Amino acid sequence: MRYTLKQLTYIDVAARHKSITGAAKALNISPSSISSAIDAIEIQTRKKLFTRHPSKGISATQYGHGFLSNARQLLKAHVTFEEAVDEQAKAINGAIRMGCFTPAAPIILPLITKSVADNYPGISIHLTEGDVRRNMQRVVDSKIDLAIGVGANLDPCVSFVPLFVAPPHIVLPHDHPLANRSLLSLKDVYDEPMVLLDLDETREYMFGLFNSENLTPKVAFSSQTGEMVRNMVAAGLGYSVFNLRPLQKQQYTVGDIVRIPLTPGYMSVEYGILHRNDAHLSKVDQVVIDTCLRLRDSGAFNRAVLPEGMADINQQQNVLITA
Repeated sequence: MRYTLKQLTYIDVAARHKSITGAAKALNISPSSISSAIDAIEIQTRKKLFTRHPSKGISATQYGHGFLSNARQLLKAHVTFEEAVDEQAKAINGAIRMGCFTPAAPIILPLITKSVADNYPGISIHLTEGDVRRNMQRVVDSKIDLAIGVGANLDPCVSFVPLFVAPPHIVLPHDHPLANRSLLSLKDVYDEPMVLLDLDETREYMFGLFNSENLTPKVAFSSQTGEMVRNMVAAGLGYSVFNLRPLQKQQYTVGDIVRIPLTPGYMSVEYGILHRNDAHLSKVDQVVIDTCLRLRDSGAFNRAVLPEGMADINQQQNVLITA
């Protein structure tokens, strides 16, 4: 048996209007087109679909009711199919090159990439880690499309979309004499051994915090990875200063740590999205930016920072960021 979706549509509309003329007007076609569709199906099935009532329209036969029921299911399935195909055609696909400040990358980027992957599976993200200045230069040189960086010392060619502000906090061994304090200043710890996250930007920022108090830290140990710095602090080798904290409770080889906010007044770090001022943002670029803004507005990034006045002493809590 051969029939077309157009014929089934004509028959369905005719049945609903109980009139060939009414169906023709509704579809803006000639009545003969409706009649031809009905005749074609009736010839193939050798069954009457409708009883014709002169001057009174048409009515479905018993066979016609069953045929129409099946035809409408097929028509509905066809509509669902077309909608799915249209939606697929509208799906955003493509790739984006994205950079991030190395210490923040393991914490910030999984939030962003998972949200993008969950909602836009056709997008692939190629990640680059590096220091703030290098990532910004990559944006300027169009080697990457976007970067997660900080809102200081921006190149004139770069736009900055703010995401969150991260005030500094002190990280101490869990058994340190000051571990139960709710607030600390750098004056409380500067003469103790410091474990420094030794990257260009972090070193410059940390020394700037101490210089604002006319203090000089005693750097006893250093590392270029936040994980190693935290492990050395947990082992009791000194204190450190961070702006971000890990997403999950961390396990350390020796000991544990507590986080205590610094008293207000120390310079915070503002994280955000960097892109060229004159860049033509692709649909993929805009999806990633919009995803970051939704995360920001939902408070997801707030979990990355230690709130002022709230020490992180309960190490069983799940928390978010460290940089």
